[in-house]
Amino acid sequence: MNASHYYRILGISENADIAEIKNAFRRKAKACHPDINKSPGAHERFIDINEAYIYLTNLHGSSRGSSANRVSQDEYYRRWMAGEQQKARMRAAHRARMRFEEFRRSSAYRTTSLLSHLLDYFLLFLGIFIIIAAGFGLYTQGLYIEDNGREVLNTGGIVADILITFAGILFILLSWSNIKAYREKVKKKHDHEGS
Repeated sequence: MNASHYYRILGISENADIAEIKNAFRRKAKACHPDINKSPGAHERFIDINEAYIYLTNLHGSSRGSSANRVSQDEYYRRWMAGEQQKARMRAAHRARMRFEEFRRSSAYRTTSLLSHLLDYFLLFLGIFIIIAAGFGLYTQGLYIEDNGREVLNTGGIVADILITFAGILFILLSWSNIKAYREKVKKKHDHEGS
């Protein structure tokens, strides 16, 4: 066995970045928390998910994780197995005994949730920037370009600007729907606590 099984546990590729690791952890931890998931293997799956998260965030936080050198990752894995795996499993077992609401308030879950929310705002602003940049590009290029002394329609530039604008709109729509869902969830929580 090697470190790649931790990526499989979280359902991500081996070249996933730290944000993908944290998002996958949050999704899987919520789905498998024993307080929510009453299936017989949920407790053990939840512990495995936590162990994978701790291992991968440590790996990516070290200089070994930033290099794609397979030998150093294997060495890191051997060291992990020797000393850190048991500690990670004990922390995960503790989290598994928590009520889900208490787990949601834990630093591991809150950090990944906050990063996900910040990413949504970043994508929203990126989408707006892309649309503005596409419009500015079309404005500076113009609808017509000179070709061998005559003006022709700038078809390539127009098509590129339209595609870029659609990408910006897609970023805006996806991020806004996530932001809106998060706000509705917070509002519902506050309404529930107020009553």
